[in-house]
Amino acid sequence: MFNYEKNRMKPLLILKLGAPKADIIARLGEYSDWIARTIAPVQHPVRVLNIIGGEALPAVDSAAGVILTGSAHMVPERQLWSEATRVWLQQAVPAGLPVFAICYGHQLLADACGGAVGDNPRGLEIGSTTITRLPACDNDPIFAALPLHFTANVTHYQSVLRLPAGATVLAANEHDPHQAYRIGAHAWGVQFHPEFDAAAIRAHIDGRRDAITAIGHAPDAIRAAVRADTPDAAALLRRFARYAAVRGGII
Repeated sequence: MFNYEKNRMKPLLILKLGAPKADIIARLGEYSDWIARTIAPVQHPVRVLNIIGGEALPAVDSAAGVILTGSAHMVPERQLWSEATRVWLQQAVPAGLPVFAICYGHQLLADACGGAVGDNPRGLEIGSTTITRLPACDNDPIFAALPLHFTANVTHYQSVLRLPAGATVLAANEHDPHQAYRIGAHAWGVQFHPEFDAAAIRAHIDGRRDAITAIGHAPDAIRAAVRADTPDAAALLRRFARYAAVRGGII
């Protein structure tokens, strides 16, 4: 396991659980790049661990906080690296390590804590969507500053179908009633991608044209409706990074 005791500041760790298609990476970079870019204004040390590529999971007490990326895989596949991360989360969450889990990570976090993940009965959700902030956000250190309605970029077939016992729903839309949740005091999951800019979501739409057409939607219309910016969603990542850095960033 990695240990960062030689550094005075514990890093924020990005656990890489997947990446976009190769053509997207060549043009735009990947999930971990976009997350690092989004939280860069926080000015706290960041390290990416390539978990899907076989890199070891960190010691729970070695990080200020962790951000879990999305993935093209599905949690019910029970990939070995995913199962190892699930067990690791079962240690990290009770230990109070700040966790921010995105898309696949959001589903894996729920699964690790006793929830259920599977195909969303409404099918594929992709593009820029409007999400509603729920009253439980009022006292949440990351979500309280959100407006009642905000825009975020999404691309997913599966969802958290049942939340873990005691989890708090923070945001929802018509497609997914669990767009965001909190487990305990320091672990958050979001189905949407706060790190995606317009170019990133358009690239994913382009890569799923056949799937979009197959469900009776028009890829060009979804592409044209992409918002130029999703600042409220992106701000969640930065608030989490600040929260984690302040709470546990010093060794």
